[in-house]
Amino acid sequence: MEQKLLFMRMVFYSSFYFLVLFSCNSLLPVSASNSVFSSSPNVHLAASSHNKSQAQCMADWISGPNDRKCFRYFMDDISWEASEAQCESYNGHLAAVTSLQELGFVQQLCGENAIGCWIGGRGLRTEAGVGWQWSDNTSFWNESFISNRSYTSDCTKPLCNATNFDLCTLVANGTSYISAQSCNTSHTFVCMLDAGSKCRHMHCHREYLIILFSVSGLIIGITLLVVVWLLVFKRSKRRRRSRKSSSAIASASSSPSWKVFTREELKSITKNFSEGSRLLGDAKTGGAYSGVLPDGSRVAVKRLKRSSFQRKKEFYSEIGKVARLHHPNLVAVKGCCYDHGDRFIVYEFIVNGPLDRWLHHIPRGGRSLDWAMRIKVATTLARGIAFLHDKLKPQVVHLDIRASNVLLDEEFGAHLMGVGLSKFVPWEVMHERRVVAGGTHGYLAPEFVYRNELTTKSDVYSFGVLLLEIISGRKPSQAVDSMGWQSIFEWATPLVQSNRYPELLDPLITSSSPEIPDAGVIQKVVDLVYSCTQHVPSVRPRMSHVFHQLQQLSQPSLTK
Repeated sequence: MEQKLLFMRMVFYSSFYFLVLFSCNSLLPVSASNSVFSSSPNVHLAASSHNKSQAQCMADWISGPNDRKCFRYFMDDISWEASEAQCESYNGHLAAVTSLQELGFVQQLCGENAIGCWIGGRGLRTEAGVGWQWSDNTSFWNESFISNRSYTSDCTKPLCNATNFDLCTLVANGTSYISAQSCNTSHTFVCMLDAGSKCRHMHCHREYLIILFSVSGLIIGITLLVVVWLLVFKRSKRRRRSRKSSSAIASASSSPSWKVFTREELKSITKNFSEGSRLLGDAKTGGAYSGVLPDGSRVAVKRLKRSSFQRKKEFYSEIGKVARLHHPNLVAVKGCCYDHGDRFIVYEFIVNGPLDRWLHHIPRGGRSLDWAMRIKVATTLARGIAFLHDKLKPQVVHLDIRASNVLLDEEFGAHLMGVGLSKFVPWEVMHERRVVAGGTHGYLAPEFVYRNELTTKSDVYSFGVLLLEIISGRKPSQAVDSMGWQSIFEWATPLVQSNRYPELLDPLITSSSPEIPDAGVIQKVVDLVYSCTQHVPSVRPRMSHVFHQLQQLSQPSLTK
């Protein structure tokens, strides 16, 4: 959900950034396509004298003599009204001259045009007679130069007396400084606007609105697409989750690979859970019993502690997931039973039973595991764990790898039991396993014990402890007369530091087997043990790497 919110924020801020960028760019001046700027030498000379203030005028405009106005010459031959409208489109007016200096400047802009260029003056009839007014309504005639300068007019006396009096002013480089002609005649013209104005053309405003609407539409469109995508994604995810849930429940109740047993069937299989059918195991979790199915196949029935928190469908769903896991080194689940809070799991029967019996509970005169058997147990067990970590998506963490959960077949291949069922272990039992006798951690990784962090590397740590237990025959923690409880690493580390590797072997290996591995082979196994039990989880190897290392050691060099 956080990734979705982050994505929406990125889209919003990116769109806002482009909106601001386009808005700023839209304020840049836009030149009329049909306008040509005069390139006369005099104009360039005038422009060079105002370099400092030129920055206040946009491109193709020239700062006036007083640096407060910007001027531009247009070569379009149009009427005075059309010229004024063109100037207003730049947020300006036809040029108004209020001094001899400005008059000469505008005449230079007009260049060699002897006919004349429109400027902003227009005839005005008053009670006193004919007057003049600039089109910007802010400039005024300067009598100090107007009185000394003449202007001509093509207005004949009958025309001037007419009611439709309409004369406009123009300037030229001729003998007359200011002329007057009918406003309907066509001339080129000079526009004027205030210096420093940012947006001086109606095109600017129109393009600004176009860009604003375009970018706004783009933002709205992207936002709608994101919202629609999120809704579709959420709905499809909900549908997938619903299908998975329904398929899990359906497979839990009708899967052909396993069966939902009744309590009466289990009683018949285990002879009413008699002591004679009880298997050696962890009684704290409920115990296990052997039995025979009607088809003659043997099974093991594991009884779990009662739980009032897990309902029947949830239990069947979890068992269904585990029952679909098939691997030669995993104990197959044959079925289960849920009866008023009592839970049972039916496993395939592995003939040689749990590994801890072969390591710590060998009857007098019984057969013990030699070196080759122990390496085979470790190798096949590593292959099963590597399958859980590397071949399944999502990865499966066992969390309860220990000698009592490893069963041996008739050829002493390892089969891991209890895959995915650590959640069925009662809390008080798991809490006892977190810190076992003497304050040691047993098989549990320290990051799980202290920080409740659970990853595949937690299983790697547990395997490393079990591997040392397999070759040494010592429990992860056991009582020692001189110092009370001692962990297996407290016992092994001094021997490793002094390179006394053969002393790490189980005495049953050296006493009952004529063949023992050399010190180099033992050292490689011990190095693998300490690699798996590194304190930092990230530096521990993957179980696939551990499996390949043990495969190479499965045929070690032996000495008589």
